[in-house]
Amino acid sequence: MTTARDAILANLAKGRLAAEPVPDFALPGWTNDAPGHFIAKAKASVAEVHTIGTADEAPETILAIMAANQLQPFLHLPSLSPLNALPWHRAPGLTITPEPPSGNDSAFSQADYGIAETGTLVFFSGPQSASSWHFRSGREFVLLSRQGIVPRFEEIIAGVKTLGRMPATLNLITGPSRTADIEQTIELGAHGPRAIDILIAG
Repeated sequence: MTTARDAILANLAKGRLAAEPVPDFALPGWTNDAPGHFIAKAKASVAEVHTIGTADEAPETILAIMAANQLQPFLHLPSLSPLNALPWHRAPGLTITPEPPSGNDSAFSQADYGIAETGTLVFFSGPQSASSWHFRSGREFVLLSRQGIVPRFEEIIAGVKTLGRMPATLNLITGPSRTADIEQTIELGAHGPRAIDILIAG
C-alpha cells in the first residue's frame, strides 16, 4: 500500500508546474484629492457626510443631526471607546449609554481609516470597538480623521502590518446596509444601519 501511494504522489509531483515568482507590481501614483474623492464616493453610496473642524465638535454636531431628523437624543457608545472622552457637555440633552444598540437606536463609532477609491470606512475590531455594533443600530454616526483617509485598500493592508498583529475582524463598510434580493428593489437596513452619518474631522 505504501509503495503504491508513494508512486501516485511521485507522479503527481512530476506533473506540477514550477512555482512562478511573484511579480514586482506597483500601483500607479494617486493624483486625486483623497478626502474630496472619499466624500464624493461616500455620498454616492447614500451616506451622509459632515465636515467638522476637530473631533471635539462631534457632540453638538450629532445632537443637531438628531434634532433635524427627529431622532430620540440617545446615543449608544461602548464603555471602552476613547470617544467617551469627547466634550459631551456641549450637547445638553443628549444621553450617552454603553448598552448595545437595537435596530431603532443610534450608535457612535470611530473609523480607523477611510478608503478614498470607494468611500469605504475601515474598522479594526478590538476591546474598544466591538464589530457587532456596526450591524445592530438603525443609524450609525462615525468619526473619521481627515488624515486617516488613504487612496486605496492596499494602504490599509500596509497599516495592518504596522500593528504587528492582524485584528480579529476587519470591517469594511460602504454606505448604509442594503439589499435588492426581493423583486430587485433596494431596501436599506437589511443587515445593518439604515443610515450612516460620517463626521470628517480636520
